[in-house]
Amino acid sequence: MKTPIAILGATGTVGQKIITMMKDHPLFEITQLVASSKNVGKCYEDAVIWREKEELPKSLCKIKLISFEDVTATYALSSLPSDVAQIQEMELAKRGIHVVSNASAYRMAKNVPLIIPEINADHIGLIKKQDTKGKIITNPNCATVFLSLGILPLLSVGEVKHISTVTLQAVSGAGYPGVPSIDLIGDTIPNIGGEEEKVESESKKILGGLDRFCDFSITSHVNRVPVAHGHTVAIHAYFASDVTVEQVQVALLEKMKQFPDLYKYHQDPFRPRPRLDLDPLDQRAHIGRLKQGDAPNIVGLVSMGHNLVRGAAGAAKLNLELLHKTLKN
Repeated sequence: MKTPIAILGATGTVGQKIITMMKDHPLFEITQLVASSKNVGKCYEDAVIWREKEELPKSLCKIKLISFEDVTATYALSSLPSDVAQIQEMELAKRGIHVVSNASAYRMAKNVPLIIPEINADHIGLIKKQDTKGKIITNPNCATVFLSLGILPLLSVGEVKHISTVTLQAVSGAGYPGVPSIDLIGDTIPNIGGEEEKVESESKKILGGLDRFCDFSITSHVNRVPVAHGHTVAIHAYFASDVTVEQVQVALLEKMKQFPDLYKYHQDPFRPRPRLDLDPLDQRAHIGRLKQGDAPNIVGLVSMGHNLVRGAAGAAKLNLELLHKTLKN
């Protein structure tokens, strides 16, 4: 028998992507869908404006939307707004329901794991310090994912002292309908409220130890750009000693061997590009533009990926699988 899961925020952009990615999972079955109070009692097909390319799963069309109080599934995958998540995710955990959250509410809580499994799966051990019957784990901000995955191979090259990064973030990162077209067509917006703080602090938590942040500093500038899907992150790494592009290539290829589905390496100097390189269920970080900086201890690269998949729904899927395996053992 498959383990039942509930989707919190099922009608939203990330909720729909979670449904698309989890509908045929061999271990889990979507049995409950949760939405705002105005939609409780409606059939899912009547409440949702379905925007995924794949058709709405027929098995879910007639499921009645429920309230948070009615959730009984073993796991809840949350794509709630942060203010709602702050209350409801903890209430579910107190009732014994395990929460895998895409919201920012508990990412920086001391005893809550913030996980990218290929980087810090061991942080799952933090759930032992949670005093609720159900446990909460989180996946990062969408830009944080591609920054952290871009940094990962660099850590085996030498001692990193500082990371400087600039993000080009897709409109869908703001949810639907995103940013008003009059603000973005033919333009960029050189700030996203609260985003730089998330990118910097979350990356330090992920790349650090169980009870400490990483030792190097991170400075970011974030931008909203007129791209539908796909966050691009330009990274410059400053090392304690000299490094070469060839060393970074070797380290990246080693990570690709270790995690075959984690990276796509582009040697074309005009790649990666969101429109050309991403597919609707793409879980990879696309790496390109490896270059030597203007000092021998600096290297640069670009990391790009699908913000709704590996940056949100796909990250929750991987973290659910990790949590389930951990709890079974």
